[in-house]
Amino acid sequence: MVFSGLRDMHADRITVIVTHRMENCRLADRIIVLDAGRIAEQGSYEQLVRLNGSFAELVRLSPDR
Repeated sequence: MVFSGLRDMHADRITVIVTHRMENCRLADRIIVLDAGRIAEQGSYEQLVRLNGSFAELVRLSPDR
């Protein structure tokens, strides 16, 4: 419910979500993957899965799949 509620907020807001549930990332307009404090990947859920990098690996390992 919390994540669905965030989607209904006004477009003039920025919300930062930190989650260990990869399925929650599907709601994001843009995902930024950090590695050692640096941006390693960024894009939409679909783009990052197709990129087949570290984000895609985390999705594959996720029990939410």
